[in-house]
Amino acid sequence: MEEDDHDELLQCTDDDSLSETEDQCLSIDKPAESSDHNVSYFNHTKLEFISTKLTLIFSTSVMLILLPLYLDAINVDGNAYSLILTNTFISTILFIVTLGIAKLFCQKYRNVNVFSFPVKFWKLVQLSGLYFSCAFMIIYALDRKRVVCHLQDPIKGIVLVFSLLYYFFFCRKLMGLQRIFSATTIVVGIFITVDYGLCDEFRCRGYEREKISDDSGPWNGENHALWTTVYIAGLAIFAAYFTLLDRYVLTCNNSNDQNVNIPSTFLSTVSRSVSFPNTISCSPPQLIGNSTNNNQNLTKIQSVVHLAMWIHIFGFVFTLMMFWTDIIPEIGKDENINDFWNHTTKGIICHFQKPQPPSTANLHGGQFPCGNVFMFSWLFMCSYILFVVMSMKFLILTQSAVYTIATMSTSLPFVSIWWSLFHASPTTIGLLIWSPAITGELICAILGLPIMLVGLFLLCKAHLKNYQFLKQNDSRYVMTNDGYA
Repeated sequence: MEEDDHDELLQCTDDDSLSETEDQCLSIDKPAESSDHNVSYFNHTKLEFISTKLTLIFSTSVMLILLPLYLDAINVDGNAYSLILTNTFISTILFIVTLGIAKLFCQKYRNVNVFSFPVKFWKLVQLSGLYFSCAFMIIYALDRKRVVCHLQDPIKGIVLVFSLLYYFFFCRKLMGLQRIFSATTIVVGIFITVDYGLCDEFRCRGYEREKISDDSGPWNGENHALWTTVYIAGLAIFAAYFTLLDRYVLTCNNSNDQNVNIPSTFLSTVSRSVSFPNTISCSPPQLIGNSTNNNQNLTKIQSVVHLAMWIHIFGFVFTLMMFWTDIIPEIGKDENINDFWNHTTKGIICHFQKPQPPSTANLHGGQFPCGNVFMFSWLFMCSYILFVVMSMKFLILTQSAVYTIATMSTSLPFVSIWWSLFHASPTTIGLLIWSPAITGELICAILGLPIMLVGLFLLCKAHLKNYQFLKQNDSRYVMTNDGYA
């Protein structure tokens, strides 16, 4: 009897036999077939994984740098709605064209059914609605500096905190303590990075000002507080979008749960504890739309571009339906439909009009008619499309919304370093001025960046270790046919 208990104890404490993704410790009398993994991975190389991560960080950094410049430039003759409408329309067209070309010339994409929904209709509506709702909230909050300038970038760091909260309350997966520690390390690095920017009211994007009112827009304190709340809510919805994307695109089949024990290296989420109080195992996630569990026999290929295309098609319809937001004076720039039409059309035209020479500045009160909208808009659009594709692909490779958002958050110290080398003056709409300086913002960014990189390295190490373990020991959980193109 004692020998049996001893053998069972050894069976449950052999940590070397557990990978980071193995989420249970079965007693010796349970069949091996009941052991399920928490996640399954798509086949990918280390180079592909690292390049996707670096591209995601790069595209996020470029977007965060360009967005305020783009908004300032578009507001000379246009409005924020024209920015959202133009970007949504052009992004949708580019996704459609890209997918069409890929189907013609790439064997991998020929099985993608362009006209079928990548996920169920109502789920696609939810994803698109969440995504574009947060876009409207964030853009309108930043429009004309409704959120005080020096708070705009630092507050973005709260997205990772929201993502962790959503994970624990709404995700039914398990997460290794190493991953939780790594994500927490990145959170610490974020707060070190943004600490100085949160406190320094007289410096924003490298520009020193004598009075806060010089760069805070025509708003009182109550308006700033209200729109800051809207801004934070928009960031919370942004994190929710990736959590929902994780759930809808890569679902988890819980039909074969077993009554097993959680090893000490794993932590169950609140959602999982409530849904399955006596179970913790979860069969590998399957792609929505695949009718078979045999990964080798998948015939329907899903595509990141296909998913992005449909989200933006629904998003374009959503954007058209939200035109009224810009007519409300408390939200938009216009007071009536005529002003809305004029500003929107001028804003759209500015996206295709080359920057005007300084000699034309006197025609518009000393400012250029379209500023640098042409340059900033197309650079922003390229980085945005890259961001959309890379964020979805990285989410699929890592099977983790938390890891994806943590990677995006690593761009914050790079943005702070950028604004220590350049500054954007309110008097020069959309122009960057070279002015390197050693500031508190730069020092905090340099201190926070290594901490964030350590957390990111640990997450990367854990992922590659899990992936290699499953690939070498249980190929059932590595989809070798690249179900996602």
